[in-house]
Parts: sequence; C-alpha cells; structure tokens
Amino acid sequence: MSHKMLKILGALLALALIAAACGGDNDDDGGAEPAPAEQTAAPAPDEPDEPAETGDGDEPAPEEETTAPAPDEPEAPADTGDGDEPAPEEPVEIGFDEPRGDMFIEFHRTFDRTHPFQPLDVFCTATPDPDSPPQATDRGITEDSITIVHLRTKLEELEGIGFAIPVGDVINQFDTFTKVINEQCNGIWGRKIDLQLVEVSALGGGGEDIDTLRNQACIEATEDKNAVIVVNTSGFQGTAILCIAEHDTLFLTTQGNPRNFHEQANGLLYSLSPVAEDSVVNMTKAIIATGALEGKTIAVVWPDTPGQPETVQAGIIDVLEDAGYEIAVAEQIGCGGATQCTLGNDITVEQMIEEGVDVLFPALNVLSLPQFINEMVSQGFAPGDVQFYNSDFNSQAGDLVSGKVAQFGGDAAAELYNGTIIIDDAPTGNFRVSDPVLSFNAPLNIMCNETYANNNDIGAANIRDVYGSYDSAYGMTNTVCSEMRMVARALYDAGPNPTREDIFNAFRNMGSVDIQHQLPATFGPDKFGAPDVVTELVFNFPCPNDPDIPTCIEQTAPYRRIGE
Repeated sequence: MSHKMLKILGALLALALIAAACGGDNDDDGGAEPAPAEQTAAPAPDEPDEPAETGDGDEPAPEEETTAPAPDEPEAPADTGDGDEPAPEEPVEIGFDEPRGDMFIEFHRTFDRTHPFQPLDVFCTATPDPDSPPQATDRGITEDSITIVHLRTKLEELEGIGFAIPVGDVINQFDTFTKVINEQCNGIWGRKIDLQLVEVSALGGGGEDIDTLRNQACIEATEDKNAVIVVNTSGFQGTAILCIAEHDTLFLTTQGNPRNFHEQANGLLYSLSPVAEDSVVNMTKAIIATGALEGKTIAVVWPDTPGQPETVQAGIIDVLEDAGYEIAVAEQIGCGGATQCTLGNDITVEQMIEEGVDVLFPALNVLSLPQFINEMVSQGFAPGDVQFYNSDFNSQAGDLVSGKVAQFGGDAAAELYNGTIIIDDAPTGNFRVSDPVLSFNAPLNIMCNETYANNNDIGAANIRDVYGSYDSAYGMTNTVCSEMRMVARALYDAGPNPTREDIFNAFRNMGSVDIQHQLPATFGPDKFGAPDVVTELVFNFPCPNDPDIPTCIEQTAPYRRIGE
C-alpha cells in the first residue's frame, strides 16, 4: 500500500465519525434504573426494560382512602373532599417552552433538574462536601482526584488533504468544562476531576499503521494514566476501542460502534450515537414503512471494510428480505486494504443498468461514495433515475461528509444524489429553516455555549444568540458539554468513596440523559446508544436555504420514536 493511501486510510477512519461530534454536521451512537426519589416524573415513553413502579409517590393511592399505606410507601395524596378520587398530581414543569410536542415534554419530565449536574440554566451547582475525608479506593481514584482522559484524534492533520474541520479548540472545551466542575461546583464529593490528555494521529505514519497507534494511545490512557473514564468527540475506531474496555475503563464516544463491540466491552462502551446496526435497521424499516419500495428494483452496495459487511447484512439486506423484498444487485466493493473503495465499481454499475435498478442503498464511506456515484454518471445514470436512501452509517447523515459528494464527485454526482432520503437522529441543518418546531434551539445548547463563552476568551467566539449562526464549533461545544455532564453525573451518583465498578454502575443506570438538542435519549445496562428517536432528512443540491454552500442536508419531518 502506498504512503498516500495509508494517509487516506487514517483520514477516513477519523472522519467517518466526525459528524456525530460536530453538531451542525450530524449531531454531531437493559432498562434504566428508577429515577431518584425526589424525581416525580414518569419514565420516558418506550424506555427499554422499564423498571417496575418504585413507590416514589408518582402513583395515586388506592380509592380506599382510610387504608394505611404499605410499609415504606409514601403518604397517599390528600383527599379532594368527595371521598372517591385522590387529588390529581400537578405535572412536572420543565422550565421552558418546548415546541416539539408531547413526546419531548414527557421526556423532559423524567429529569431531576435539582441534581447538581442536570440543571438547564447553569452547567452545574455546588456539590456537598462528604461527611468524612475521601479515601483512595481504586486505580485512578485518589483521596483528592478522579482521573478522566480526553482521547483526542488530531484532526488538524486532515487539513492538508482537504478535510478541514472547524470544530473549535476541543482541548480548550474539555478543559473549560472541567474547570467549571472543579472551581465553581466544588468538584465531586471533595475530589477534583484530574483531566488528562492523550492524543493520537489521524493519519498514521512513522512506520506504524493507524490501528497500532490507536492501541498505543489506549495503553497510555489506561495503564500509564489510570483513566477511570475515557471521553472522545473526534473519532476513534478499530480494536483500540476494545483495548480500552479490556483495561477496565469506560469509553464514552460520539461514534456508533458495531453491536459486537458493545457486547465484547461488557457494559463499558457507550455512544451519543445509535449502535451501528440500529442506525441502518432504523433507516431500512422506516423506508419500508412508507411503501416507497413497492414495485422498485433495489440495489445494495457496501465496502469490504472489516466489520461493515456484517452490519449491512444484518441491518439492510436481512431486513429487506424479511419484509419480502428481492434485492436485484447486492455487491461488495473492494477497498484493497485501504479506505478508498472502488474495486468493482464498474461491474456493479453495469449490473444495476442490466437489472433496471431504481433504488439504491449505498453504504459507502466519505471517499468511496463520490467515486461510485461518478461511475453511475459515467455509465449513463441521470438525475431522477435512482432514489438513494442512506443513514448515518459512515456518517452520511451530516453536511460535512455528504458534502464531499459534490467536492470529490463534482456537480454531476451531486445532481444525481440530490433528493437522497436519510433516516437518523440528528436534526442536521435545522438551523437553516424558519419552522420553530424544526429550528428549536434547546436550552441545553444555549447554556453550554454560554458557559463556555463565560469561562475563557476562546469560547466567546463560539457563542451564538440565534440559531441562524449555528456552526460546527457551537455544535462541538454542546457535545463536549454533554459528555462532561454525564461523566460528572456518574461520579456524583456513585457516592463519596466509589470504586471503579461503582462509577461504571452509576453510568449504566443513568437512564435519561441530556444530549445536544435535548433529544429523547437514554442509557441503560443494555442500551449503549443514547438516541431514542429518529427523523427524516434530505440531501439538497443546490442548498435551498443557504446560497453560500453547494450542498446541504435539512430535516423534513417531525421526530418519531425509534420503531414507530
């Protein structure tokens, strides 16, 4: 493999994940434990493995008002005076106007906004001092600190090959939110977060492949620095993900990972994006449900990148065939051990022409999709001949990655891809539209960017008063803010002198979590990807609401729960 191809390989492996972290480009992937006793809201709708009623006072007492409550039950609601019905409970106030409907309002009610790391008007409130001096309990947990590692892929290396990613100073973002926790919120149970930085090349080099370099970064984070939790928003793939879990360290990332990675990680791998298989299953089932595939001739193409053929088989091919659809062309595109996968493009497109294909599921990466569409153009496909369907698999639900269809493929490729329907959780491009439901700027987003702006000079450059100025640095700030609040919440919930396992269990049982845009999202012992909802997006060329950019993705439908 040439040195140039090795560089491209490293670039893609990092880039394929950036959209989930960047917010504006693609925001940016068992049941929850009962809510704390003071939390009066019901669990989020369709929460997996919903716990049994906890007896925390949410349910009214039985009609027999004179019957004493069972032992340890809270008092029954006061009698209304008619002797028959209990007084109705007041709904939990969410503290802001939510235009996106009851599904969102009910989700917001599941939070305890009095928790030090769950308010919406400030990043955190002061935590109490412990009753006795903290003690060292485990690796990375000393009397005065808990070690968290920010594992950063050096995205600046990508600028030289045309992949500039304007996400701001991510090191500064993590440092700033950690400083707020430590200095303004009294740390956590008498300890400070000791935030350490580990960086890894985006391109590789020095005679070692990118996977080797990533595993070296894993060793530095887990063995040298004793990280309890590793956080990442800049992309990190390959076997090094499992290396982190194998070192008894929880990894919180923005990328969607294969389900078998989550299974092998034994509850130590969580993502702000859906599990990879879920992402494509959600897409395929949503398209089937519309009836748009009836009478169509379908093709599916995918790369031979390790792990991806299995995801496509389970998430697209099996789902289509189980629904009774025949796939006319199902072809794997060869990558030759690199990342730009083009081997077999010509033959596959010839087959598509012979079969009369008019629907394509192109599960290809940022470098490969433009090449495949160019081959379609070269062999005579014209705009309107094929309806494309995609998801965030390989990050194709984001402006940054999808825009490479025009940048690398040219106008003809972008014209052919125009109108592609994408199913994902991220409201990509919603800042471009005037609809208040779609363009809602969540209080979490505003609070995160105001916190960042108020606590360093760099942050002030990211703050936006209106959503129309939304950019990738604003989005990345929201993502970093969300990750650090989850980390702090788990550390706090684990108690004054936690072990590593106490902290991991607190994270696994976190339940409802705040992610960018305040989308319904949950974590649990068997739920590793946060989002609980999906929406429909469309790829546009040219961009109808922004003449300054050639292509864009925009949200075109309200949210619905996954599976509906």
